[in-house]
Amino acid sequence: MAEDDPGDANLVRQALRASVEPHFDITWVTSLADIRQQLLENPPDVLLLDLSLPDSNGLDTVHACRRAAGTLPIIVLTGHDDSGFALQTIDAGAQDYLIKGKFDTDDLVRAIRHAISRARLEARLSETGTHLRTLINAMPDFVCFKDGEGRWLEANAANLRIFRLEGMDYQGKNDKELSALQSFHRETFLTCAANDEIAWQTGTIQQYEESVPRPDGAPQIFDVIKVPLFHDDGRRMGLVVVGRDITERKQAEVHQRLAARVFETTGEALLVTDGEANIIAVNPAFSRITGYSEMEVLGKNPRMFNSGRHDSLFFRSMWQTLRSKGEWVGEIWNRRKNGEPFPEWVTISCVRDDSGQVTHYVAVFADLSEIRRAQATAEHLSRRDPLTGLVNRAHFLAQLDKTLVNAHVEGRFADVLLLDLDRFKDINEARGLAIGDALLKAVAQRLAQTLHADDVLARLDSDEFAVLLPRLVATRDEAGHRALAMAEKLRAALRENIELDGEAMHLDASIGIALFPESPKETASDVLRQADLAMHQAKAEGGGRSVFFETTMGETVRERYQLERELRHAMAENQLRLYLQPQVGPTGQQVGAEALVRWEHPTRGLVLPGVFIALAEASDLIVAVDRWMLAEVCRLLARLDAEGRTLRVAVNISPRHFQKHDFVAEIKHQLAASGADPAHLVLEVTEGLVIGNFADVVAKMNELTALGIHFSMDDFGTGYSSLAYLKRLPIHELKIDKSFIQDAPNDPNDAALVETILAVAQHLHLQVVAEGVETAAQANFLHARGEIIHQGYLYGRPQAMDAWLSELHEKAVPT
Repeated sequence: MAEDDPGDANLVRQALRASVEPHFDITWVTSLADIRQQLLENPPDVLLLDLSLPDSNGLDTVHACRRAAGTLPIIVLTGHDDSGFALQTIDAGAQDYLIKGKFDTDDLVRAIRHAISRARLEARLSETGTHLRTLINAMPDFVCFKDGEGRWLEANAANLRIFRLEGMDYQGKNDKELSALQSFHRETFLTCAANDEIAWQTGTIQQYEESVPRPDGAPQIFDVIKVPLFHDDGRRMGLVVVGRDITERKQAEVHQRLAARVFETTGEALLVTDGEANIIAVNPAFSRITGYSEMEVLGKNPRMFNSGRHDSLFFRSMWQTLRSKGEWVGEIWNRRKNGEPFPEWVTISCVRDDSGQVTHYVAVFADLSEIRRAQATAEHLSRRDPLTGLVNRAHFLAQLDKTLVNAHVEGRFADVLLLDLDRFKDINEARGLAIGDALLKAVAQRLAQTLHADDVLARLDSDEFAVLLPRLVATRDEAGHRALAMAEKLRAALRENIELDGEAMHLDASIGIALFPESPKETASDVLRQADLAMHQAKAEGGGRSVFFETTMGETVRERYQLERELRHAMAENQLRLYLQPQVGPTGQQVGAEALVRWEHPTRGLVLPGVFIALAEASDLIVAVDRWMLAEVCRLLARLDAEGRTLRVAVNISPRHFQKHDFVAEIKHQLAASGADPAHLVLEVTEGLVIGNFADVVAKMNELTALGIHFSMDDFGTGYSSLAYLKRLPIHELKIDKSFIQDAPNDPNDAALVETILAVAQHLHLQVVAEGVETAAQANFLHARGEIIHQGYLYGRPQAMDAWLSELHEKAVPT
């Protein structure tokens, strides 16, 4: 209580003591200076203030106390009974005004309680307002408060940033004034003012979309809500404006509408599945192409369209690619609702969530049927002989030219056969053109049935046919042998009855054979001319025969052909023998052997593989030899297992055999039939195996590795030698070719090559087998460089199986 009159101060004390309220703590001061000191040391809950103090008087006292007391409630006690003056004190910051001598205890207590309660309420409201302001400022939505005249009272940080008002004196200005202050948003401010007026005039909450340009000029779309506020008498109080950025949502809606439009109208079929491959949506193009309605396929698996033209390996490879790369693109044959198979070009993509899990698969495909039919028609018209349907001269020369280029690049060889029917002109003249044409069609069909799928057969002239054998072979000798064999097959096919008009006709042909390339400048026309010269030579010799363009090569080829026929006979007569050469581990003990083949010829004696394996490789005989070897090795392994000898046996597998579709099934059958342990079987493959369908090679190797079979890369470093492929192949060991081992102890280059191979093997955690170890120096060189399995004459020459078994525990292995 600030009162300089002791009597008045005493009256206030008595009034408060008379109150039934709890005891009041009263501190009495008599000057403004005392008030300030007390506020600093022990601020009260309420200040009872007399306006006439020694150091201050009247309203100045109220102003001074308000500045010093902050929000502390002030009750003025004065003898001035003047309502106008009372209002002035209230405006100056007092909460109440009591006239001395005209208030009793209840009036005083009530005024004190009211002042304290009001002050506390205002404090709480102020705190709440601070929290609310902080919250609004943190909101990403823009918020603005305007008064009844449209003047901006307050805006949050987002609003100031969006409208570029940061650091500007915006408060108290309306939208028109702000449009002049911030010209970049001039149109936006004027639009806001117009929309404010609509909210006030309608008296309802307004919601609309408003475009606000970004600094780069791009539109930013907001969902704006405006809430008009009114006094009780209907006068405008203010406006609350809230705007939420919906630019991304609007863009997403546009994209969604566009995607839906594309989905419905695109000419390509679209199919969407969930993560479990259950169909959840298809578009009209899908129904048009497949014949299935959407309701017929929803919830089904796309397997329902399977045409049966692709095996499980195809789909396994497709899914592996899809899971690893997220997309698969290629051609698939599916089946329509009516059962018709059709080709489609399809792109299948994974859709993943934020965690990387696949949530959907999307397939987009185009029907290739019409394209294929159009292509076939165009191709037929441009490439085909109209009578027989065979390719014509122009296309044959184009194919021959491609093969010739490849042969030059690879340093390999191929063949052309030119075939002319003997005595066809006599038949044509005697029986008529119709029979002659029918005979040519029958001949074309007979020849086509005799050739391989990749061979090219053409009709060049009346009764003249050409054959291209495009598969490149390593030597001219091999090419000539193949050409002669094919020529004999073609002539044999023609000699069989051809039924025409109720009559059996027998034909023969004169065939000219040209091997190519002969020279770097040779053209496709040159090769065909050589075959033509050879064919005319065959005619001159009486017909019904085959003649090489180089006659001296013919005898050599015939000899090789005879050897092939004898090899086929050897297979049937069980003339092949299994030989084994020891493989020795780092401790000097035999750890296994390599299986080798020998041919026990009745007149030629023991024929080594160098003589006949290349011959077998040039034909499918190598597959038969491989199969015989596998059967023998599996039986040997079963015998060793039964005797408790855990030795490994390695057997070479030719690429041609490995690429057979039933190769894996055959291995499984041999193991099951013999009872051999797969863990003791080592399949040696060459680097050339990876050239071609790499995915198929890896899939087969993985399937066999899962059984326990080991793979060895034979002759490593002499062939393809791609580390990129090597690290992706499931192999277990590298076999160093003997050509590197031979001079390694003395030749730094060979030594470096061997050490490089060993480093590769160590990096890839592969076992190493060194073949061709013939001297102690070679063995010591290898011993010094790690734990390597040795194979070579130093440890034993190849032996017949029975001899190898008998010496298995008797022969001392050198160390």
